[in-house]
Amino acid sequence: MKIGLSYDQGKAEYRLYVGALLAAADAAGFEDVEPVWLAGAAQPLDRDALDTIDGLVLTGGADVDPERYGAVDPKGLAEPFPGRDEAEWKILDAAMSRRLPILAICRGMQLLNVYHGGSLVLDLAAPEHALANSERHSVTVESGSALHRLAGIHAGDTSSSHHQAIAELGHGLIAVAHHDDGTIEAIEWTAPMRKPWLVAVQWHPELMALDEPLSGPILRGFLEAVRARSG
Repeated sequence: MKIGLSYDQGKAEYRLYVGALLAAADAAGFEDVEPVWLAGAAQPLDRDALDTIDGLVLTGGADVDPERYGAVDPKGLAEPFPGRDEAEWKILDAAMSRRLPILAICRGMQLLNVYHGGSLVLDLAAPEHALANSERHSVTVESGSALHRLAGIHAGDTSSSHHQAIAELGHGLIAVAHHDDGTIEAIEWTAPMRKPWLVAVQWHPELMALDEPLSGPILRGFLEAVRARSG
């Protein structure tokens, strides 16, 4: 089964997404997982590959351009990456149309929210927000959510690195995990029927150990959803 990774900005840490997927696949006994980069800093959007993937990982990285959600950024707080939004917008169009299972990570969750009409906090460190997210912190998971069913816990530690977060939720999305400071840490569909399988988290499962409840079970759940769809 072919897993599409949305975008590689050319940094070494992007290899960790592939490594985490393959490690999770090996632990689950899946021998046919093939990660494929769909676009990147040195790669235009591969439309042929996009047509053949069975699931999508929206990777982390640069900020979503504030113009995408109607924000004004006179201080230049956001740091978008030229061309990335456009490529991933097209990738999301295809994924939603084909109802591909989606795992959205950090920027990926933010992009998904904006794609569905939501908005973002430009900078968590700005005085009007006074929020803080350390690299390692705990989150609280909503009971009854798909994330809770996957992870099996109500609270757990995560590895996180971001200066933006969800402000207004996009249409059809609900927050299912929060940081102690109120930051939304995970989102899902409010009504998942006839929607693609989705887990969207603000943290980085690929930077965590597979035996951590908010890493390994998420990666495995995604792979199982891809396998179920691909037959």
